[in-house]
Amino acid sequence: MNPRDGQYALGGTLAGWARLATLSSRQRRVLRATYGGRNPRTYGRYGRHQWRGPLPTSRLVVKDPFAMLSTPAITRVTNARVLQVYRHPAAVWSSYRRMGWRPDLDEIAPFVPEAIRVEPGLSEVWERGPHALGPAAQMGFFWSVLQTLMMIDLEQTSGTLVIAHHELAAGGPAAATALFDALGLRPTAETVEEMRGDARAPSPSATGLHQLDRSPAEVASSWRRGLEADEIEQIEQIAGPTIAAVDNLRFRW
Repeated sequence: MNPRDGQYALGGTLAGWARLATLSSRQRRVLRATYGGRNPRTYGRYGRHQWRGPLPTSRLVVKDPFAMLSTPAITRVTNARVLQVYRHPAAVWSSYRRMGWRPDLDEIAPFVPEAIRVEPGLSEVWERGPHALGPAAQMGFFWSVLQTLMMIDLEQTSGTLVIAHHELAAGGPAAATALFDALGLRPTAETVEEMRGDARAPSPSATGLHQLDRSPAEVASSWRRGLEADEIEQIEQIAGPTIAAVDNLRFRW
């Protein structure tokens, strides 16, 4: 569903963050084909085991942050099991800043009133004008709106698991096994090796979104070294209640 330049954008039907309650016939076809491993526009992105995609015994993982606001509609069409993996908003801000990105508050503006009805504390920031905030504080607001909407949808997506990224990453093979058990899957030797990770420190020259030379435990905590204490404080002043609410819903290992 990623609508950014060069991305699939749900078959070209999306132009930005979307909260889809109903789907067009074209969108339904695209979702069924994609989640079934039969979509040639996305099939090549399933990695080295892509040939297994259409097999009835295969279980596919579709990683798409832009799907997080439309999970009830998506699950009605695909019967997918939803995993909402969240990171601390300051960790997200660290990644955004490394990539030269900023949270797009205009793009999520249509969804803000719904989030405010559940989290009234966001109202003051919205009325004051979030564009007047510094970029770190803007991330706190951006993250809180998206996560609040995610929580609203939980009642309509039975079986959703809310996963704390730092706990999964730092938990190693034991955490992966617990998650696999919850999903009715069995980890393989490759799974264990992946979660054990590489103990090397990250390359200081790495600028990509995904720095793959780090161990999972390093990924879970390294963001703190790249932020000032006041940036984290600005984010948590706005996002604190939402962080606590999401943490309360997380899957317990």
